Amino acid sequence: MVAGFVSSSLAVGHNAVKSILFRVAGLCLQIGVFKFFALLASAKSAFTAYLMFTEDYIQRALFVFSRGFSHHAVLVFFFTIFLLGSGLYDTLLWGLDSPGYISQKQNVTASTVKNHLLKRPGYVIFSTTKPEDLDTLDQHFMDSMNSNLFDSNLNFSLTGQVNLGTPETIPPTQKFNLMKNIGPRIWLDKEGLSVSPDTYVTTSSISNLEHKEYYICPWAAQVEDQLATWACSFDNIHADQFARGLVGRPEIHWDDVTDQNYLSEYMRPNREDNPWTFVGAGGETAMLKEMFSVTKGQRRHTFLSTVMKVSAVYNHKEPFPKDSVLDLVKRSWSPDPALLDDPRIAKIANRIEAGVSKNQSFQLGSVQKFGHSVVQLHYEYLNVVSTQDIVAFSLFRISLVNITIIRSETLPEPVKPFEPCDRYYHNRATGGKVYGTSCYEQTDMNNTGARFFGQLDSSSVLIIGSTLGDGSTNLSSKALNQNGYEWIAKNEGKLENLVLSRGYIMAIDPSLVGLEISKVQAAMSPLQVLLVILPIVFCAIIWGLLWRLAESHYASSLLANLYATTNVGDTNTSADPGYIYKMPDINFIKKDGKVQMATASGVFIHHEPEAMENMETGYVKVQDPRGSYTPIHNAQSDESSTRV
Repeated sequence: MVAGFVSSSLAVGHNAVKSILFRVAGLCLQIGVFKFFALLASAKSAFTAYLMFTEDYIQRALFVFSRGFSHHAVLVFFFTIFLLGSGLYDTLLWGLDSPGYISQKQNVTASTVKNHLLKRPGYVIFSTTKPEDLDTLDQHFMDSMNSNLFDSNLNFSLTGQVNLGTPETIPPTQKFNLMKNIGPRIWLDKEGLSVSPDTYVTTSSISNLEHKEYYICPWAAQVEDQLATWACSFDNIHADQFARGLVGRPEIHWDDVTDQNYLSEYMRPNREDNPWTFVGAGGETAMLKEMFSVTKGQRRHTFLSTVMKVSAVYNHKEPFPKDSVLDLVKRSWSPDPALLDDPRIAKIANRIEAGVSKNQSFQLGSVQKFGHSVVQLHYEYLNVVSTQDIVAFSLFRISLVNITIIRSETLPEPVKPFEPCDRYYHNRATGGKVYGTSCYEQTDMNNTGARFFGQLDSSSVLIIGSTLGDGSTNLSSKALNQNGYEWIAKNEGKLENLVLSRGYIMAIDPSLVGLEISKVQAAMSPLQVLLVILPIVFCAIIWGLLWRLAESHYASSLLANLYATTNVGDTNTSADPGYIYKMPDINFIKKDGKVQMATASGVFIHHEPEAMENMETGYVKVQDPRGSYTPIHNAQSDESSTRV
């Protein structure tokens, strides 16, 4: 209740408005102080003190010191103190700003602020928030997902609202043929353009000076379910290559001809700015969400890829860590406790244990198509050997890859090569910006013909590191942090929408993305409003009391009092001075070494005792500028003065 009263909540549009209101309040307080002390002076018949109120600080100080502790001096002293204090009233009001502004929010599309988009927005968000900081994760991720996108002077927040569009797929142009790595895919055109998880995930080749050794774990097919599975034990010499391999690379098959010649391409992270280059390999525990697009001719297809990798490292000399492996398989299966009784969990752990029982490495997995998605699940227990062919450590790694098509569209013009090339190649882009091609990576393709395939764009990337766990440990609870895993599972939809929002803004169409724009406006708190009103009310009340209770002389200026009580101009207002509507010119008259103030009607003079006698007769004489004493009512004047 109190916090709401002192917090800024009432918009005023601009700080200039606040400044005017605060200044008006300060002026009213100063006027109120002046009128209040004028009322006190009237009550004490201290007209001398009242006259001192209009003097400068030096004159007031001289007056106070000359009068000692008289009530006149006390009035002037406290008047000066209070007047000085009231002059700082507007400063006090500024000091009560808490915080002095409010944010007014408005939902717009990103296209309305596209002129604020950075020239090169960041397409990668890398989060390494520790699991123990879960209470700050929500705000941390929102801040991270909003960062490095628009100009810093634009206050905005991604809402996660994205008009995704419609995915368009076709039936397979090739039959299931696991010998040629033709398994579950997302098929995109009649020429054979398709996308799949890495079909070489179970393939290894090791070269030395003598020979090249290949290893392939064969896949088993269940065509009716669009499912392929594998389970193999293999020599530990291949474990190092598997361990160094990058997990979760989408594989792009440009057409049937190149696919039959094993010329598919990968969505490779740009090693210059994408941390998945090293996070996606080895024994890290991490998660990747990537929006990428594949463009061929005028057709562009947009995908969302999710990769979760859970790792643990064990001492190979110790017995097989059955409990730890089972725990990781079980907890990574699902964050929902109701699904952890699945009998396949124990079966997988047992098969891994049996697969490595002869001091071999082992891999087990499957890939299956579900609607517009392809999902690959892979378990690896790798005994990584050193240069002396001795097992240095054992790496247990679980990886889940989900690739989903979310949008298909036809562009106004076909994609153009970034540069000429005499080989087969494609453009490479990040965040909707082409930065190069794959030309330099390819071999001469005289057999298939040099050609430009299209463009691969890694539009938006989110990498979550230590929040999910520490893959370098042998403790299951640390290898996969349960709290972090559950937080990610709970917020997965939100994170995906934020990744897609960034990707659509940079690479697709910002008009399809919703933003919340915050405009900061100057504001006042209810307390400040009250403190602005009070001086105005105080001033009005005191002024009214002064006019009603005090003699008119205490509500008039020194000049008005002087003008009225000397009867210059025959105003006849000495008993009731007020404001002078028409002010005559007042000049100095010098005569006989003396200087006097005078108007065209007469001179303001100091009456000698004998002059006071004339006052008793009803005539007030002032010295005429011409040198003679003239009754004031006979004086001629070109100007007249009136009073309210």
